[in-house]
Amino acid sequence: MSRMLFVLRYRDGEPEPLDMKLVREVLEPYLVAAGEDLTEGVLIRTADGHEVDVDVNDVCVSVSRFPTGQFFDILARLVDRLGAAVLSSDRPVVIREERDRAGLSEDIREGAVVVAVTGPALESHFTGS
Repeated sequence: MSRMLFVLRYRDGEPEPLDMKLVREVLEPYLVAAGEDLTEGVLIRTADGHEVDVDVNDVCVSVSRFPTGQFFDILARLVDRLGAAVLSSDRPVVIREERDRAGLSEDIREGAVVVAVTGPALESHFTGS
């Protein structure tokens, strides 16, 4: 089974458009391949040598089959810069701070957890290590 992560910004219970300039700024140092507007697929390579396919659209950045290690540092930077939450196919929703809970949709609000926006903290939450 493929594990997936979804980075979204919420306002009033609905995902809102991401700042694509910030998405590009965070991902650009790691880009191996990408379309001009990032929505045609993105391949990044972390400093520890892992390659990750990243899907980008106007409201979501998603990854599947993500590696441990420095990928989570990039994820933390992306979440912090965007002020986003992280949804997973198999773990509780991650929010940056308690006040972010109010913006989530009702169906995910109650189960959301606050996790420090650092690579090691996110890796621990999403991998269980």
